[in-house]
Amino acid sequence: MRVELLLLMAAPAAAFLLTPAGAEEPPADFFASLDDAVSEARAGDREKAGEALLELAAEYPDEPAVFYNLGLACEFDEDGNRYRAENLNVAAAYYQQALAADPGFTPARFNLAVVWHKLEYLDEAAREYRIVARAGGDLAARAEYNLALVLKEQGRYAEAEDALTASPAPYDDVARVRLLALLAEDAGEVGRAIRLWKRALALDEDPVLSALATKHLQALRGY
Repeated sequence: MRVELLLLMAAPAAAFLLTPAGAEEPPADFFASLDDAVSEARAGDREKAGEALLELAAEYPDEPAVFYNLGLACEFDEDGNRYRAENLNVAAAYYQQALAADPGFTPARFNLAVVWHKLEYLDEAAREYRIVARAGGDLAARAEYNLALVLKEQGRYAEAEDALTASPAPYDDVARVRLLALLAEDAGEVGRAIRLWKRALALDEDPVLSALATKHLQALRGY
């Protein structure tokens, strides 16, 4: 039985505060209020942060940062666990509001894609990941990797490989190499899968993931 360990790449949980991008510069007290709400969220009091953010959303409905932070706060339950299903539909709605205010607000689009992915709305997740990947910037590489995961889950292996190899030097990224190895296994390309797992072993410094790569190699050699 094959063992897989694939990690969805999420945005950092600490990325609460983002610069507002409305058509008009909000007053200084807006920034102070947003900063206070973000501080509450980072401290773990997301209920209090949510109340403050909702007040800001009512007063500044064109500021995507407010809705982004509301969405991010809704990704956690009261114990600080991220991606609890009962909160994720609400988080998605807030990310969509952020994008309605600013369609170019890439962090909100990336987080929306992750939420759709967690909820297993794979077509929707793939669409948003593609947009983020095409936009470039800091989140493009994560979006490419997560898009490949979605496509693999859908059985679209060739498209998944295309997504993984879109960036320069994909074979120097151990996470991509591992996923490419799994795709090669799915395609029955034993020799290529072995080469890729060897490459993963050469790159990986995580003993657990190295052990998994070794198990894959052993299984392939006894194929």
